[in-house]
Order: sequence, then C-alpha cells, then structure tokens
Amino acid sequence: MDERQNSNDSQPSCDPKTSAATPRNLPDEERRRLLTAVGGVGVAVLAGCLGDGESDVAAYNVVFLDQQGQTEIEIAEDEKLLYPALDAGVDIPYACEVGRCGQCTGKYDGDANEVVTHDGNQFLDEDQIEEGWLLTCVAYPRDDFELEVAHPDDE
Repeated sequence: MDERQNSNDSQPSCDPKTSAATPRNLPDEERRRLLTAVGGVGVAVLAGCLGDGESDVAAYNVVFLDQQGQTEIEIAEDEKLLYPALDAGVDIPYACEVGRCGQCTGKYDGDANEVVTHDGNQFLDEDQIEEGWLLTCVAYPRDDFELEVAHPDDE
C-alpha cells in the first residue's frame, strides 16, 4: 500500500455513499448528520455533510402572558410551544403532552390557525381554535404573537 492511499484512508469523507461507519472517520461535529438504518444483518451508519451549519428553520417571537407577567421567547417553527415556555419559567399546566387532555391550553386574540399549526390536537374543536384556543403541547408557531395561558373552562 503506498503512502498516498494510506493517508487518504484516515481523512473523513463528506460523501455519504463512501463514509466509513466509525466515529473517528466522520466529519467534525458541526458538520455531521448521522443516519442510522437497522436491517436484518446489522446497523449501517452513514454520515452526510451539512452546509455551513446554519439552520433554514424560521423562528418566531411568542409572548406568553401568565400570572407572573409576560415572557417573550423565540421558538423555531419546528418546535412545540410548550417546552421552550416551560424552560423559560412560564407557568403552563400540562399532563398528557400529546393533545388529548387539554391542560396546556392558551388563548390567542384571533383565529389560532393564523399563528400556529396543530399536530395531534384531539381536545379542541375547530370552533374553539377559530376563537383563538390552542394546545401548546402540539402547536408549532407560524408567526409572532401573544398568548394568554388560560383554559376554555375558565371562561
């Protein structure tokens, strides 16, 4: 084996078709995306290269109004409202976290369809959503907005 071939073997490859499945041969952490596929014979791990590490996901400013006041949080469009709010100290009651129990509701002043996308809502009906109600555990932001932490039964 000549020296050029030996030195090339230790260089990480950005080609997902030829990348080795060992961590030492993957591109650095900021440029790594792993895809793991489990088959009948074993596990194949492929590494793909990302561009410059920046995300193309939009983020929106959501202002949560609760008993402690207001908290503004930037939330990515692919992130549910509940978890960043809890991390920021917003007092939102929650239980099931999958859109069934209705504990994590909030009220937007307008049609909630304008500012969020629900993925898994099984509690609110369409009329309630059009009145501004949303479930923070299954709602993804689509715009900047203010949200009152409230429950439909409280009105």
